Amino acid sequence: MVGFGNSGGEIAIDLFEHGAKPSIAVRSAVNVIPRELFGIPLLSIGIALNIMPAWMADAMNAPILRAVIGDITKYGLRKLPYGPATQIQNDKHIPLIDVGTMKLIRQEHITVYSGVEEFRENGVKFTGEKEAEFDAVILATGYRPRVNAFLNETKVYDENGTPESSGREASVPGLYFCGYYVSPTGMLREIAIEAKQISAAIAKKD
Repeated sequence: MVGFGNSGGEIAIDLFEHGAKPSIAVRSAVNVIPRELFGIPLLSIGIALNIMPAWMADAMNAPILRAVIGDITKYGLRKLPYGPATQIQNDKHIPLIDVGTMKLIRQEHITVYSGVEEFRENGVKFTGEKEAEFDAVILATGYRPRVNAFLNETKVYDENGTPESSGREASVPGLYFCGYYVSPTGMLREIAIEAKQISAAIAKKD
C-alpha cells in the first residue's frame, strides 16, 4: 500500500481482515486522529471547535491526542510539526482518521515503510535502502482537483487547478463548484451545506 490517507489506512485493514499481510509506504510526516473521543464523534468536536483559530484548536486537542493515539514515531511514522486543524487549513489535507489502522500497526500486522524510491520486478525499494517483495501494490496516493485540465477559465482556479471558490458562484457568472473546500467539520457535511447554498443561489436567480 502506497499512501497513508484514509483510503490507504482502511484498505490495509480490509486486506488484513481477509488474510493478507499488508504494508504501508509513508513518504511524508502525518497526523493521526481517532474517529471518536469518549464516545463523541471527532467531527462533532470539530464543529464545536471550528469557531477557534486552528492553532488554538490544536493546542487544546494535543494532550488528548497524545493520550489516545500515543507516540506514532515508535512505529516508523513521522509526526507533522503542527496539529490536524492547521494541517487541514494550510495543507488542505485531512489527517488519518484512525478506525483501527494504528492498532494493527502496533500489533505488527501492518508493516510501515518509508517512501517508495523505486519499483522493482518483484517488489519495492524504499528510501533508506530497504527492499521488500510484494504480490501486489496498491497506490492510495490521493488526487488533485485539476479542473484546469478541462476548464479554460483560468481566473476561477489556482496554479494547482483547485477552484478558488466552493459552495458559491465563481467569478464566472453561472459557474458553481461544490465539494472543493477541505473542511475540518467533515467533507460530506460540507458538501451537503454547499449543495443547499448553490441550489438557493440558483433559485434566487430564477
